[in-house]
Amino acid sequence: MVYLAIWKKKVIVQLQIDDYLAINSVIFFDMNYAPHRRYYTLLFGKIGIRKRKAARIFQLRSPNQTILDQFLPGTSNPAPKRFKRPYKTRVILPPVPPAFRVSVDYTALQAYSANSGYLDHLFQFNSLTFWEELQMHSPQTAFYTQMPMADVFRLEMARYKLGIRTYEAFIRELTHNFALLRAAQLDPECIPSPSQYGQLVAHLGSDNIHTYFRQLVQECIHLKLIDCKVVIWDGRFLRSYCANNKNKQLNAFADQEAGLYKHIGKFYGVGYLDSTIVCAKYHLPVYYESFPANRNDNPIFRATFQHFMELVPPAPRILLADAGPYSKTSLKLVRSYRIVPLIFARKNCKGTILKVAERKYIQIKYVPPEMVPHLAGLLNLRPDIEKQFSPAKVCYHADRMINRGRENAAINIGKLKCIELLTALTAVKVHRLDLINSPTAFRAYHPRYSTRTLLNNKSDNEVALFNPLKPESLFV
Repeated sequence: MVYLAIWKKKVIVQLQIDDYLAINSVIFFDMNYAPHRRYYTLLFGKIGIRKRKAARIFQLRSPNQTILDQFLPGTSNPAPKRFKRPYKTRVILPPVPPAFRVSVDYTALQAYSANSGYLDHLFQFNSLTFWEELQMHSPQTAFYTQMPMADVFRLEMARYKLGIRTYEAFIRELTHNFALLRAAQLDPECIPSPSQYGQLVAHLGSDNIHTYFRQLVQECIHLKLIDCKVVIWDGRFLRSYCANNKNKQLNAFADQEAGLYKHIGKFYGVGYLDSTIVCAKYHLPVYYESFPANRNDNPIFRATFQHFMELVPPAPRILLADAGPYSKTSLKLVRSYRIVPLIFARKNCKGTILKVAERKYIQIKYVPPEMVPHLAGLLNLRPDIEKQFSPAKVCYHADRMINRGRENAAINIGKLKCIELLTALTAVKVHRLDLINSPTAFRAYHPRYSTRTLLNNKSDNEVALFNPLKPESLFV
């Protein structure tokens, strides 16, 4: 026997054991009819269908109507406004060029999630016009007669992607790997020596790299990769290329502009601090500066934040930081820009300190009341900046300088920020949003062969004619 219950055009079928005995009988229940519902409940019990509740009708209060607050002495505090969390906005996907859309690379990127792109995509979808125009008006034009500035910057981006630490190892890789030369779009005749290459990199200039970085940030803002609704500040130690012992005669380190870094009673070495402000949406950098490592976090934070606000970025709503820059001066400075400062406080600090979670304390004097119930969720965003710092050591091997001086420190930090933004922009332009924060994306190069592999397939006479500085001689 089949019992068929009909409720608002939804059919619920109840099958009994009699169905398997070939007894064809159907009993219908109209669930909109009260007697049928009661009888169905007696047979089978409730079926879990909730009756829709009528919507509440809000009526406007008449101006002549009195309210309870009018009978209370004094003025009552109004109810706090509802806090609206800074929700993420969707990323704008630019159209894919038609020539690339019909290529095998695009098909492989869309069909296989394990495919992380190639190194030449990094330069194919991002413009280096800034460096090409800069060389025409730059005072360092005399240094770039053999190799243009755009090629030097492109090679540095490739070196970071491959995780090669020294200039010597990178020049050796360029000499013996023809596929890398093709991916970096470099003429084999223009490969310099390691010392010449180091001078070319140093003459790029920290100000020029910072200007190009700002262009990349503006492009990320246009594509909504960066919205600056929630920004995070933190510092990272960058060790200089010098010994940690002072010269007794000069009473200074080998790098006189660097400082000895100490954190929680432990000395880490001589170097600089990478002061960075990150957008919490995809933890991409929006501003950076370098300072000697022996300076306190409070002046570093205030200087970085003021310079960041002078660039007129999208107005942030919330700023997150650890307990390093906590002070009344820093809190008032951030609040003067109408930004909520969520800077971790210490347990024994003066003022109204609220314990949000284990070892998480916040000074709520500058926090709106409607935001207090949501502090635990907002403070969980602060470790996102560690995701931005970790690839420098793990993937790019850029946790230690290969030169000295604050200018070189700013250059190294700026190149690291540029490669992160270029990776994110390339991931959006090839429609692979999962590669935005992948430091190993766009790292491989194709075709996958090197000069060593080709030498094994050549005769002795052909190998003798091979010029290491001209890998294309293998194809003659």
